[in-house]
Amino acid sequence: METLIEQFDHRLVNLAWSLWTELGVAGTQRNHKDCLISVEELIILTAVIAEVDPRLRDEALDWCSRYHHFVSISRLRTLVKMLGEPVYLPVSIFAMTLNSITQSNWPIFSNANSLDFKPSGKSSPPHCEVPALLGLRLRALFGVGARADLLTFFLIQNETILTAADTVEVGYSKRSLADLLDNLVQSGLFATSMVRNQRKYELVMKEQLKKLVGQLPKVAPPWRRILEVLISLRTNLQQFEKNSTATNVVVIRNTLLHAKDMLPSLISSSPSLQSDLNQYLESFSKWLLDILNSFAHGNFRGDFEVIDDFEKTIFSLMQDLYSVDDCLDGIEFTISYAEENLVKHSEVFKENYQLFVCYINELDAALKKLLDFPFHQLMDVKLSAIPYNFSKDKLPLFSKLISELPSVNLITHPRLALKQYEILQVELNKLREFIHEFTDQLKKIYFLKTSVNLLTLSPKLHKRHLVLELFSA
Repeated sequence: METLIEQFDHRLVNLAWSLWTELGVAGTQRNHKDCLISVEELIILTAVIAEVDPRLRDEALDWCSRYHHFVSISRLRTLVKMLGEPVYLPVSIFAMTLNSITQSNWPIFSNANSLDFKPSGKSSPPHCEVPALLGLRLRALFGVGARADLLTFFLIQNETILTAADTVEVGYSKRSLADLLDNLVQSGLFATSMVRNQRKYELVMKEQLKKLVGQLPKVAPPWRRILEVLISLRTNLQQFEKNSTATNVVVIRNTLLHAKDMLPSLISSSPSLQSDLNQYLESFSKWLLDILNSFAHGNFRGDFEVIDDFEKTIFSLMQDLYSVDDCLDGIEFTISYAEENLVKHSEVFKENYQLFVCYINELDAALKKLLDFPFHQLMDVKLSAIPYNFSKDKLPLFSKLISELPSVNLITHPRLALKQYEILQVELNKLREFIHEFTDQLKKIYFLKTSVNLLTLSPKLHKRHLVLELFSA
């Protein structure tokens, strides 16, 4: 039966094979076409687990011997120094072997001998246009170094405004990143502002840059932090067979406590400490191996998703549309139930009319919010023209009728309520036509952008239930 460290390493091997295959290594597993790949972290991981699968190591060396110009030596050196002693020897062996067969000059961190290695020549050049290789794509455009990696970082962030300290994740010094950000501000690509004595930077030409670089990955794992956690866990797991159960539990808990600062959403799913320590270690082992197995299959369980600005804009717009839909649905129920249930309506006409007025006022507010939406962000002239024309041609009369709507105190007979419903029905029909035309165009631009059909039906309609309760009481 395999030990925990052996199972751990085999899952790391599966993960590394899939990532390398996306880069062009001669492999069969490809599970990460929509997952951002960071080549320096992958090189370190491969060097660390090289003895577990020598063929993986050799094919990775083959790729690096041909395409090492895509690798940032400066960033690789920074990452290795950050990870420390556990990676010095394996990375040095990998680097010395590569240096012995190429003109590269990768850094060496400890005394090591190069491997007896002959490139297989099987590796293919990376297809930088695929989403997973966004980082390599930008390096091809802007050169290997901090500039390309900083732009990659901003493109995959869901936060739009960051400090220089926030960008240290990229793998370069804070000072060099701050200087580079200031240069990018001068280019007009970024803007800067002061917030509570902190200088913030924003990629203001994100959409233009995305048009230049192409498709973004759907998932962008923080590989630097993930690698740090994996190396720490692996170092501790290698001692599991020698330690007592209690010692292993203490070590694991301390490791997870440190890891939680780096990967809070992921580590929060780890099992709670149990009184039965052996049972806890079994639960921990299963959780850890499940996580790694998911990673190896390209499943990050909803973590690290890249939320596209277009998607965020659509989501925000849909919330405004849902509010209008809910109001229209509620109004439709007050009118239809009044017209179809005249006997019952004569009993509850005041209550029904009060709901009608309430829903109309809420519709007025929801409609104004929808029409104030920055439609230009979706960059579609036809879509922007639809609400503009409605605001100009049809909204004024609708707003006038709402302002003249009698209060419930003036509705002394069911026929008066029905009369008001009839007056507004024509304008409500025009509003429904506007919403229909608008959503049709929205679906078209969403499909062109994503190849996915946008579902515009409100997930839940709340207002109709009060009308239903009123007429069924």
